[in-house]
Amino acid sequence: MAEEIIQKQMTLLPEYQEKFLKDLLANIYQTDEETGEITGIAARSPLFGQPVYQAEGGGTTTDPSLAALDEAGSKIQYYQTAEGGFTTDPTLAETDQYGQPIFATEGGVAAPDVIGFTDPQVQAIARLTGGVDPVTGEQYDSMMESYQPYLDKAFEAFTSGTDIAGTAGTGRYDPRGQIVYDTVTDPVTGETSQVARTDPTTGEVVREGGYKEFYDPYVEDVIKTSQADIAEALERERGRIGAEAGAMGAFGRRRELLEGTAIGESAAEEGKLAAQLRSAAYTGAQQQAQSAFENQQKRGIQAGQLFQGLGTGIGALGEAAQNLGFQDINTLFNVGQLEQGQLQKEFDVQRAAQLEEAYEPFARFSYMRDILSGVPSSGTSLAASATPQASPLANVMNYAGQIGGLQGQGNIFGGLGSLRNVSGA
Repeated sequence: MAEEIIQKQMTLLPEYQEKFLKDLLANIYQTDEETGEITGIAARSPLFGQPVYQAEGGGTTTDPSLAALDEAGSKIQYYQTAEGGFTTDPTLAETDQYGQPIFATEGGVAAPDVIGFTDPQVQAIARLTGGVDPVTGEQYDSMMESYQPYLDKAFEAFTSGTDIAGTAGTGRYDPRGQIVYDTVTDPVTGETSQVARTDPTTGEVVREGGYKEFYDPYVEDVIKTSQADIAEALERERGRIGAEAGAMGAFGRRRELLEGTAIGESAAEEGKLAAQLRSAAYTGAQQQAQSAFENQQKRGIQAGQLFQGLGTGIGALGEAAQNLGFQDINTLFNVGQLEQGQLQKEFDVQRAAQLEEAYEPFARFSYMRDILSGVPSSGTSLAASATPQASPLANVMNYAGQIGGLQGQGNIFGGLGSLRNVSGA
């Protein structure tokens, strides 16, 4: 009989290393064979903290089975206070940036988040768009198109100036005076028109200005006084000439005739003097009236220019007011942005610290595992060998074959070759 030898060999860790690794793995992940409970630091995500409940007898617990129940049968979970304590009153709890109370947990990592707009930023946006102050509740007027009231006033002032300047520049001088017009509104159509004002007594149009207002009222008095003085002087002169002519006879009469002619010419000069005085008074009045009209036109044009400049100034004032408002809003928003950036950095630092704390046990176990990689260890070998013995069944089968050959039946197992596997199984 051939002899067969089987050998098995395996390398085992030293006992202290095997025990170390088993304890290490048991703390990381382990399943109880009887209860199926999974334990170890890898049994649950380190990102999620364990809720803190109110215990049955008071105090706190992280075991849900030991938590006290409220009237509805729900577990009473604590909220976190700003001082780091616990409370069951949500109104006393610390709130997040969305105003929601924060549940108390043991361990865990805060979810990634972006710090929203701060109060100054919200106020800046409210001032810009016409919202409500988040703190005081004050309703703001929108800064958008805040220049519009100023622009409307500027347009009115500018239009008034244009009308004044146009009226003053296109008017013509009338020595009789300017016609006075009244604005009349049609009661049916509502349209307005300019109608000349008339004197209810004479029916003539009413005028203002003109030479009559500047005509010297004392001209006629001067003319009458001058005429009276001249007439008195002529009478005296006639009497004197008559007396002298009577004394001189025929020669005197000739002289009287000549001097009488001179007196007549003096009377004509008297009338001419009156006409000259009246003409001079009229010319002076007309010049003064025209000068007053032109001065009025100049003042009207200057007033129009003044109103136009005033309108431009009001429009610029509205633009400046809006720009100053935008500067205030921009400053307020930038201050809020600084606060927002600082809060975001604080949140990110706290979350990084929580991540480091949550994964510290894994780093510690990884460090302990790495220690073994540098520790020299000698393997333990186990070998086994065996020699197979002859099978009794083989002897029986061999003997049965020999008997069948002696009886001429051949090999009793030869008939097995005719069997067919029809099903293919």
